[in-house]
Amino acid sequence: MAEFDADDSMRYAISGTRVKNRHLVIQWGDGHESRFHPVMLRHQCECEECGTPMDAIRGIRLHHIPDDIEPTIRSVTASAVEIDWKPVPHASRYEARFLRNSCPSASERRARKHVPKVWDGSLADKLPVADFGEFSDDPKAKLELFEAVHDYGFSKVVNVPDDSAQDFIDTFGFQRQTHYGSYVLGSKTSADNVGDNTMELPPHTDETYRFNLLGITVFQVFRPSNNGGHSTLVDGFEAVRRLRETHPDDIDLLASTPIRTQRLDRAHNSNGASKWYVSRLPFLRLDEDGDIAGIRLNERQISPLDIDEDWIGPVYAALKRLFAILYDPDLMLTFPLKAGEGLVFNNQRLLHGRTSYVAEGPARSVLTSSVDLEDFYSTHRLLKAELGYTGPDIRYAMGV
Repeated sequence: MAEFDADDSMRYAISGTRVKNRHLVIQWGDGHESRFHPVMLRHQCECEECGTPMDAIRGIRLHHIPDDIEPTIRSVTASAVEIDWKPVPHASRYEARFLRNSCPSASERRARKHVPKVWDGSLADKLPVADFGEFSDDPKAKLELFEAVHDYGFSKVVNVPDDSAQDFIDTFGFQRQTHYGSYVLGSKTSADNVGDNTMELPPHTDETYRFNLLGITVFQVFRPSNNGGHSTLVDGFEAVRRLRETHPDDIDLLASTPIRTQRLDRAHNSNGASKWYVSRLPFLRLDEDGDIAGIRLNERQISPLDIDEDWIGPVYAALKRLFAILYDPDLMLTFPLKAGEGLVFNNQRLLHGRTSYVAEGPARSVLTSSVDLEDFYSTHRLLKAELGYTGPDIRYAMGV
């Protein structure tokens, strides 16, 4: 967000226009030049007749736009340009801010793209931390929390009252409903959920057996263990970066190979109704630039690979190398959470786990729930708008 928060008067000032090869070319006060394809520009007209994609009430149809459409500049000011179109007559007006924020040049697209702040275990002394009492009442403090989750993939949260669990979840968007609902992790005698056991949990993402993977996970500690049970976090994006340095072909292989994962729940965790979920999807997703955009990584849920037999060896070799990096203590954050503390993290970027603990009475109790990524991003955008942010919509990592 910071790239666009400085004085932008010249950035959004039109200093010159021309038409070249049917493209509208605009020179800006800061020296940048933008070129707009005529079909895209005509399709994005937001006059009363054409409508706006913001509410999807639109009269324009792509197949009605002729291939030889060409703009003619009617008038120009520093803040807007008016266009007449031919051969099908139509008049359009485009605000300077809209045009600059939609510029398709490589430099502008790169500037609009969020760059995650990857990290390793050295982040332990400077964890992002938010206070529930502060961000509940202060939009600026709330935005700082969202920016931390956006940048680092997580934030620790302190001072969350037990009776504010739903408010804590609702901070980030609509609560995601799964067969677990709002699940309280603890030591259970009939446990078939590994989170209810006292053993160490290696780093993993939750519920990889779902086609629509959980997005933002919200943890709240009601009662911690007195002996162990510390939270662990690993930045999956940093692990992928390290793997790319040594075995770049592994990245493309794991981003293109579907891996079968599954979960059979024998009614212990889903209100008496048995569930059997299976997915077959790649563990990594890359964006159009080849950058990591999302992960789904849980070694415990890998089923027999349903791929060409010649690729089973190479895929397992790539997985072994990736998980060796993920389990490296150098990457891992380990810290205790007290009663009234919690975590918010991106389950499509971070892996989380827990050290072992000793069962005791009263039992350890941790609430876990989630919000879809798109709801988190929606709340983030609305919050920035509320606080007067006028730059372009930053391109998020889209997840898996």
